[in-house]
Amino acid sequence: MGVKAVIFDIDGVLADSRNAVAHNTKQLMREFGFDVPDARVDGMSSAHSAESVLVALAPPLEKDAVMRKKMLNRLRELTVENMALVMPSLLAAQVPALAARYRLAAASNRKSSAQLVLKVLGIEKYFEVVMNSEGIPVKPDPTMIRLALGKMGLRAEEAVFVGDNVEDMQAGQGAGVRSIMLDGTDEKKVAAFVKEFLG
Repeated sequence: MGVKAVIFDIDGVLADSRNAVAHNTKQLMREFGFDVPDARVDGMSSAHSAESVLVALAPPLEKDAVMRKKMLNRLRELTVENMALVMPSLLAAQVPALAARYRLAAASNRKSSAQLVLKVLGIEKYFEVVMNSEGIPVKPDPTMIRLALGKMGLRAEEAVFVGDNVEDMQAGQGAGVRSIMLDGTDEKKVAAFVKEFLG
């Protein structure tokens, strides 16, 4: 049985958003009076949810749910304001060709901005399903990948999942889907992926 669908993580795979995430987080920390060195922000993994990153950078937030919520709301605003900082990866350019051969879905730890990123990259129309973490456990929990499969009416063996970090791999494997680790900005890895899936 062949592969019918490709499910993509967004950040690090289709979108090069490292600069945008770091920029927004630094601005947020300054606005709310937290003195966090830029290098510490740059060292945070984008694999983690925004909430867990904020708590890691400013531990007092763990016990302050009200402040955490205010900061997350402001971070959403900054994300939208600075969406121009999000760049397409090399792999994003291959989405139209992939969509001609496979059904496409996305599964992102982002919340409401997941769809917006795809729109900014100009590839939103190619995605049949976009799962975000609004009301769904974040990866490495496999729920959003299972839900994407369910919405497409596919079995795990009919799809592959492409992510760029360990949490993604754990989520894909937990959902029983072949999981491929791929940095969408790595020329050699993207070329190998294109060769396998587009020939």
